[in-house]
Amino acid sequence: MAVQFVLGRSGSGKTSYCVRAIADALLEHADQPLLFLLPEQATYQAERAILSDPRIQGYSRLHILSFDRLQFFLLGRNTARPSLSRIGRQMIVHKILRDNLDKLQIFGASALLPGFAREMASLITELHRYAKSVEDIEGLLKSLQAGVLGPKARRMDLSPDGCRLSAGKFADIALVFQQYAEALRDKFVDPEAQIAAACRAVRKSPILQGARLWVDGFASFTGGEMALLIEVFKTVDQACMALCVDPVEVGIVKPNQAATTRQGLFEPTARTYRDMLDRLAKAKIETAEPIVLDHMGRFVDSPALAHVERNVFRLGTAKAKAGGDVRLVAAPSLRLEIQFVGRQILSLIQDKGYRYCDIAVVVSDLDQYEPYVRAYFEDYGIPFFIDKRKPLNQHPVIELVCAALEAVLGEFAHADLFAYLKSDLAPVENTAVDLLENYCLAFGVDGRDWVLSEPWRFQGSDDPQFDEERIDRIRVEAMRPLMELRAALCPGGNPESKLGAREFTRVIFAFLDGLQVRRTVEQWANEALRRGDPVTADEHRQFFDAFVDIFDMLVEVFDRQAMTAQDYFGLLASAFSQMTLAFIPPKLDQVLVGSIERSRHPSLKAVFLVGATQKQFPTPPAGPGLLSDEDRETAEAVGFELAPSSRQSLVDRQYLAYIAFTRPSRFLCVSYPCVDEKGSPVARSHFIEELQSLFEDVSEERLSDNLLSLDDVRSEAELAEVLSYRLGRDVLLPTETDGGFVALLRAMQTDDEYRDISRLIVSALDYENRACLDSSIVQELHSRPLRGSATRLETFAACPYKYFARYVLDLKSRREFKLQPLDQGLFYHRVLDLLQKRLREEGLDIATVESERLVCLLRHEMDKLMESDAFISQFIRRSAHNAFLIAGAGHMLEECVLGISEMVKAGSFRPVLSEAAFGDLRAEGGSLGRFDLALDDGRVLSLEGKIDRLDVAQVDGKKVALVIDYKLTPAAADFKWNEFYHGLDVQLAIYMLAVRHGGGDVVDDVAGALYLPIETPPETATLAELAEKNPHKFSYKPHGILNGVYWSCLDPNASGCSRYYNFHVKKKDNDPYGRYPTSSLLTPEHFKRLLEWAEANLQRLAGDILSGRIEALPYHQGAERACANCDYSGVCHFDWQINEYRFLRSVRKNDLMAELDKA
Repeated sequence: MAVQFVLGRSGSGKTSYCVRAIADALLEHADQPLLFLLPEQATYQAERAILSDPRIQGYSRLHILSFDRLQFFLLGRNTARPSLSRIGRQMIVHKILRDNLDKLQIFGASALLPGFAREMASLITELHRYAKSVEDIEGLLKSLQAGVLGPKARRMDLSPDGCRLSAGKFADIALVFQQYAEALRDKFVDPEAQIAAACRAVRKSPILQGARLWVDGFASFTGGEMALLIEVFKTVDQACMALCVDPVEVGIVKPNQAATTRQGLFEPTARTYRDMLDRLAKAKIETAEPIVLDHMGRFVDSPALAHVERNVFRLGTAKAKAGGDVRLVAAPSLRLEIQFVGRQILSLIQDKGYRYCDIAVVVSDLDQYEPYVRAYFEDYGIPFFIDKRKPLNQHPVIELVCAALEAVLGEFAHADLFAYLKSDLAPVENTAVDLLENYCLAFGVDGRDWVLSEPWRFQGSDDPQFDEERIDRIRVEAMRPLMELRAALCPGGNPESKLGAREFTRVIFAFLDGLQVRRTVEQWANEALRRGDPVTADEHRQFFDAFVDIFDMLVEVFDRQAMTAQDYFGLLASAFSQMTLAFIPPKLDQVLVGSIERSRHPSLKAVFLVGATQKQFPTPPAGPGLLSDEDRETAEAVGFELAPSSRQSLVDRQYLAYIAFTRPSRFLCVSYPCVDEKGSPVARSHFIEELQSLFEDVSEERLSDNLLSLDDVRSEAELAEVLSYRLGRDVLLPTETDGGFVALLRAMQTDDEYRDISRLIVSALDYENRACLDSSIVQELHSRPLRGSATRLETFAACPYKYFARYVLDLKSRREFKLQPLDQGLFYHRVLDLLQKRLREEGLDIATVESERLVCLLRHEMDKLMESDAFISQFIRRSAHNAFLIAGAGHMLEECVLGISEMVKAGSFRPVLSEAAFGDLRAEGGSLGRFDLALDDGRVLSLEGKIDRLDVAQVDGKKVALVIDYKLTPAAADFKWNEFYHGLDVQLAIYMLAVRHGGGDVVDDVAGALYLPIETPPETATLAELAEKNPHKFSYKPHGILNGVYWSCLDPNASGCSRYYNFHVKKKDNDPYGRYPTSSLLTPEHFKRLLEWAEANLQRLAGDILSGRIEALPYHQGAERACANCDYSGVCHFDWQINEYRFLRSVRKNDLMAELDKA
């Protein structure tokens, strides 16, 4: 027999020639077997192409095969030994790597890293495909260790150090390869290693004896595939092989060295052609005169694309006219690139009569473009099929199993447990899981806490947020399956216990059956079918079959071995990462979206090549894998052939670009985004310049990110976008055409076809994002006296909706177990309160007690609090870092208390009360009375709060009080008149009014209120500055509002700037009102009027609350906005294009005093 080659460039009709020849052969009345050998991804299209011939009604003697399917035909299913899957191969490799860590010279440190076993298994597959045996690799290793590299080494310029590194790698590979072969011996059949057996079985195969064979669609073959083909050629009666190659460049009559070694466009296929000719000659197989196809039938309707095929990458080519058949497009972004493609597809369908199946979108980086393709094509109603395998490593069952094993084999980490609980397969409802998670986050529950035998009681008696009995019931219910799983996998709590693969599998499936996982997955599949989603239903069903197959393979591979559960989990995690599903196209008429290699449609009319950037087109460069280019070239130097290096692959990219450019028969559009998803500029592929240089009328089109015009609209989604934009309120400059848009929208409202979409547009245009309450609801909400506090009123002043969300709807952000500023401030307040009470009990004055004694008392109170407070004690136990934070807070308090002692000693005021409550909080031990303000409508604002410290001085027979409120930092303690004026800081005003209204027997008058910082930032200075440091500087100076008449009771020795307070006493006349605009002191008249104004301001805020105002109206002043760091931004959906800010004017102390003078 003779092998005949069919040679021609892309579009010359090689596939059509094979299909016609096969159809003709099927019409012959003979029993001769017919075989069509193709790449796996081309078999489906080939079947369609043959059956599309009207003469062919069906066939029985034609076999359309890939190499994998051909091997199966030759060898059949081995019933004595199970076939090893790709995942099974990876499991064995993972086990070999784990067992030989100390023997691996180069790969020992990385052998157990995620993905390494997959790479090693892939390399073993490559060795099998190139027909390499253990003996071959041992021979390679001997040559490398002996330094025998051959003449090629000098041409490749291989370094001695690189060769030694390569030798070390191949030594590790030889070790793994040998043990892999031993693991398979007499147990399994590796399909990838069956090339040699398939070659031996060729002559005995009934489907090959006397058969006719056609081979098409390949650009190259592995060594094993080439060997198998030679054996097949020896056996069949006739053989025809089609190759995409330029007959002129390869010299089809008698190839010679000069003609066939040129590194030209067709080098990849020319290399295959030369190699095949050489092997045929060695096998003494005759070759017939090649059939040369030079008629470019594919491009008969497009001279421009014929010009591309003839001349791309050819120097000195005359330019032609594209006539619109070739377009080059630069898009502002990936999103707009796919939007453009979608619109162009609709144009081809609607204007030129194309079918969807005539069109393909070729994408180099499918993962990056897939979300945009799905979004826009669904909007445009374009049926499409994305040709890629779907990974299953995030399926809920996988997440359940992995999280459960991580938890029971580890320390029950928070992340693992809640991954298990949130899989939708755990025995706890989602609401209960949320409640449990909130509790765990609030109190830092983790690790050993989950297996405590006693009930959880982490919250203190004064913190009733959670129902701990219910929480503990949820915990027990959630942990029961996990505890049973741990007991089965780690008997006696010993994680090093070993068990067999069957037992491990039995335990896992008992765990899954206990959770009714099979039934749940089946329910998911049925629900998907009911809602018309057969793809998702098929995914769930295919998944469980693949999932079971993994455990079957685990049992088959490791049936006679015992390992720890952790070892099995390592194998499973590696296997799960490789689980994928393939789907078949659900329709015939749909756009194909895929890579260059997977777009082998024989009758494509239009192709959109997207993402044609320098990095990604025509194919993204593959990673180096375990073997570098130098490793592969070193092996090649001693005659050990493997897959081409990445350098060779880069050379082959030109051929792939040629294939991509010549896929369509009528229209080619090449596009790329100018920036990537991060906004960084992207360079276009240099192949675009090659394409552009062929035409005089093709220039790069730059898409605009401007809105489409009505003439360009291709879908309801685009129509809605255009109308919403043109008629929206964020259009600052209306145009004369807006009236036409209004008329169009009105017409759509009366049209049955567009009525639904018009309603959506009108709804969007009328959307105001306004929050309001019905009067009856307002009356019901505020039927009782209004409870108020400084925080509540300040929240309302910042934004009415924030007040509504927080205090009416009672929405709260999730508590987390960490020492946040708020928690740290609370710790400081509690310690200072305990210290003050201790001083009172012992009759001590903070101003006169010795510093050492004062610090000792402080430490004692801190220790008591850390023992008695559940949160703090739990926080300290969690980590040394947490203990360090609390210790640091203690040091801060020591410095602060000594500063307070010094400040109090300077004047007449002495601490009398701490945590002095007023209003409804009096029941908690306060000594002040109620503080109710009557409102204009007769209702009452009942204010409540706690004053951190109340100091009292005897002045002219009256008890005068000074309010002290602790703040965490100096920045927080900085009193701002602007915030006071706009109601954003009413705390000091409320406290002073509360003392004046409800002081009772405790005080007669109030001298003012101050913010005092507890923490002071460390100072930075040079040595010289430290030497000159002002010893009189006081770090805890408070700020606020003071009645100037009492200045001498605060710091009687003040001359100039007070050391302890924020006021300035003029030295000339002892006037305390120096630097009045920035001083905390007010004249007695200003102080009186200020309190009156503040009381009226509180009544105004309360009146607005009671009126039912809840609109999202946040303040905005300078760079400050109420929306910054707001917990409720995801609820109110404030949008500056729809809603408005409440812009506040800047108000200084003098501005407010001027208003008071006018009043």
